[in-house]
Amino acid sequence: MGLEKGRAPVVVGLGDPVMDILARVSPEWLATVAPEAGGCLPVAPEEMEKLLAAAATQSELTRIPGGSAANVVKGVANIAGGHASCRFVGMVGADATGAEYRAKLSAQGVAPVLLESGSGAPSACAVCFVTPDGQRTMRTCLGASLELRSCAQLPAGWSEGCGLLHAEGYCLYRPQLAREMMSLARATGAITSIDLASFELVRNCKDSMLGLLKDGLVDLIFANEEEAVTLCTELGLLPPADGASAPDTDAAVEAAQRFLLSPTGGRCKVAVTSLGARGCVARAADGGHGAAAACRVQVVDTIGAGDFFTAGFLAAYLRGGSVQQCAAAGCASGAEAVQAKGAELPEEAFVRLRAAIDSILAAQPVAGGAAAAAAAAAGVAAAVAAVMGAGAGAGAKAVGMAAVAGSPAAAATAKPEPVAAMV
Repeated sequence: MGLEKGRAPVVVGLGDPVMDILARVSPEWLATVAPEAGGCLPVAPEEMEKLLAAAATQSELTRIPGGSAANVVKGVANIAGGHASCRFVGMVGADATGAEYRAKLSAQGVAPVLLESGSGAPSACAVCFVTPDGQRTMRTCLGASLELRSCAQLPAGWSEGCGLLHAEGYCLYRPQLAREMMSLARATGAITSIDLASFELVRNCKDSMLGLLKDGLVDLIFANEEEAVTLCTELGLLPPADGASAPDTDAAVEAAQRFLLSPTGGRCKVAVTSLGARGCVARAADGGHGAAAACRVQVVDTIGAGDFFTAGFLAAYLRGGSVQQCAAAGCASGAEAVQAKGAELPEEAFVRLRAAIDSILAAQPVAGGAAAAAAAAAGVAAAVAAVMGAGAGAGAKAVGMAAVAGSPAAAATAKPEPVAAMV
């Protein structure tokens, strides 16, 4: 699986360059500006200025270059090392935030291909209120980032050497851009990946998503449980549940993955679903399948955890990892992310993570059922536990991945018990 051996590809991310501004706040204070904790809502530039001024009275603000696709390529750049180089495509405002974003992205090893808006719109930013339990409540102002709407705006050479194009799901709100980028990447022989971003996006952008899938423009697709359930509901992939009961999540995950991999459905090569604290399950069109349990770690906050999960999976994929190995690498990466403040990891975390993924990829993949896969994973789990343990912190126990073939239920019951949130 993955790209041909000996090739060090360029990984290109496409998305909104959003400056994440983190504020540590109390639940009581949060209730004064966001009556309903959790979630993410758009706000106007004027409202964003008021929120930032209020947040600055509660804590020191931390500014980190974010946005889903940018987080993914930052992760790949630092995890993959010499196995890939990364660039990120987007649009910023002609302001200090845009200049800061460009500089900080470069410092993370990602080459910025950032157009500058001439309209006067501000660079995109998101204020992330984080309470002591690690829960995040976000308010975003996308500003200038929304002005990138076509490949015709991009400089020549943006796709040079591209081996993998990763687009964040929010690009589906600009379907022409998403289609042009993926078509051009495909024309150069690159593989493509996309995440489904949110259940609201699956609902709102169903037609543009299905258009890309049915034209065979997506190779790898990432979703979480909510998004898988919404996909099944929107497409009628499961029998109607009785009015008193919610859809069966495991059945929805399996049905969504089978549709996404079907030659008459999504036509993807790999479908990956994160299962929250249960880890993840992944399937490939060639019959490969695997699952990985999450790691027992202390959660600081979950900002960027899903993006780093994707980065770990893709970094292993680019090195030829099996579905099982990529799933384990994704969970290892997500576990490191939830132990850090914001969507950026310290170098010591990347050192642990690179060692963990090296151990995962060193394990010999095997064919066969769940018992064979679990046996093969035992050595990986021990090695990963050894390197991940350094980052667990007092009062928490770090554990390795138990990669097993089978259903989402297998991921939920794999030993050791997963407790870290992978979103």
